[in-house]
Parts: sequence; C-alpha cells; structure tokens
Amino acid sequence: MAITPLLTVADLTKSFRVRGRRLYAVRQANLELGAGETLGVVGESGSGKSTLGRCILRLLVPDSGRVVFDGTDLVRLAKRDLRIRRRDMQMVFQDPLSALNPRFTVGRNVMDPLIVHRMGTRKEMLARVEAMLERVGLSRSHAQAYPFELSGGQQQRVMIARALILNPKLVVCDEPLSALDVSVQAQIMTLLQELQRDWGLSYIFISHNLASVGYMSTRVAVMYLGEMVERAAVDDLFDRPRHPYTRMLLDSVLNLPESAAARAPLVTIPGEVPSPLALPSGCSFHTRCPFAEARCRLSRPPLREVAPGHWAACHLA
Repeated sequence: MAITPLLTVADLTKSFRVRGRRLYAVRQANLELGAGETLGVVGESGSGKSTLGRCILRLLVPDSGRVVFDGTDLVRLAKRDLRIRRRDMQMVFQDPLSALNPRFTVGRNVMDPLIVHRMGTRKEMLARVEAMLERVGLSRSHAQAYPFELSGGQQQRVMIARALILNPKLVVCDEPLSALDVSVQAQIMTLLQELQRDWGLSYIFISHNLASVGYMSTRVAVMYLGEMVERAAVDDLFDRPRHPYTRMLLDSVLNLPESAAARAPLVTIPGEVPSPLALPSGCSFHTRCPFAEARCRLSRPPLREVAPGHWAACHLA
C-alpha cells in the first residue's frame, strides 16, 4: 500500500509585478515530502528557494497550483482555518535577530505562538517555554535575556525553540546556517537532527551550501531561475547528477585536499544568471550550458523521471 505524503506540492507558481512586468519567482514546482523526511532545496541566490518555502506555508499566496499538507489544500483554505493549521507548520528564518521581536525577552518571543493560539494558562506556557529552551541547548535563565544579548548560535536556537513550541509536523528552515560560524553550524545541524529523530519532524531545508544539504537531507531538489531542474535521493543526486547545472554546482564546491598535490582547481559556472524579467527561450539554463543544442534553445524540457526516483528537466539527461 502506498504511503500518503505529508506534503504534496503540485504545479506551484508565484510571480510578482516589477516595473510593469511579470517576474516569475517560482514556476510549476512539484515535490513530495514524507513524515520524518528532510527535503533539501538548493540553488544560487535568486533561484526561488525562499519564495517556494513561503508559498508552501502560505506566507505568500501562490498564483496557481496546490499545496496539500496532511490532506488539506492550503492554497484554498479560508484564513480562519489556515490559522488553525499553522500550529502544524512553522518556519526557522535566515536572520534570527530580524525575525525575533527586539522589545520582547527571549521567553516572551518563544511564548508568543502559545499566546496567539491560546494554548494553556500563563503558568503552563512558562513551563513549556522553559522546557523548550533547555531542549534546544539553552538555560532557563536565557528566558530573561533579550535577543541582542545572545550570540548568533543562541539566537538561532531561540528561533528553533519558537518554531517547535507548538509541536509542528513540518518545519521550513530557510538558510538557518548562513549567518553562523562553521563550528556553530555543526551544532545547529546536530540539534535539528536530534529533534527530528525524537519528534518525527519533517524538514524543508533551504540552503545554498551543498555540504550542509548533503548532510541534512533525505532527498534534494535543485532550483534554477524559479524552476525545479532536478530532484532525487541525496546519494543518487550527489553521485550521479543528471542535469548540467547540478553537476556544475557540485564541481564548484570547495573541498579540502589531503595534500597540496591533491588540490584541484575550482570550477566556476560560466556566464551570468539571466534576468528573471527576461527569461531565455527554451531551457532556462541553455545560455550557460556547455552541452546546449539547438532544441535546448527552442523548447523547455519537462521535469521527467530519467531513473527510478530521479527527475531531471534536461533534453540530454
């Protein structure tokens, strides 16, 4: 018997009006996420990763498509019903200092979702906040501090505590490591994995860092200019990338060699990312692809299954 995914995104599209023209931030995105899984979403800046995450949680309203979460299409949900469903889906933002209210203490910031959803008495809320702070590696005394008094890693732990205080099923992590030191990044990734294992959480882990995505993810989706160009299990995608853009992303990662003799030159992706206000015809990557053919300039390749469980939007895959 097939297992129903916790989250199904079908043909999701989101655009914005910019200087009288239409900018497509996400175009016909499709994905599935099971309970307890982590889907990594990677791509260059401006590829539509964060917009996709916000549309899934309906912080942004998509132009078209479906976002079916736990059997309910969030796109068509009334605001009152959506407010109730938000208990089950939360977000960890990229910059915790901007996302946390600077006028509130850490404890009040973490308690805020409980107040909004009227979950318990004040005494019960305080007990839950203190327990959650300890669970994410902070002390109860941190509840009295203000966000600006904490380090970057501590601020991100507060963000995680606030996201998990309602016991959600899905957490969208939008570049949660980008502002942190490398050693702190490792601590946060370990914490996220422990919480996932203990509570059965599902993550959408958005990042431009392929190393962290490879470490955290069950499956990976690659985005370019608002399109999902490849999607596969993490080991399959890293070992056998089928789309030229994915191959070039992997080749551009800096790896520390065992010796100077083993040092390999970095390979950069040629050319510039085209303007999303003037997308190329055909395949959006053909202007930078060394393997492009005439048909790549004429027709847009569909995202198709090129191997079991491995999808790629490339005529040559």
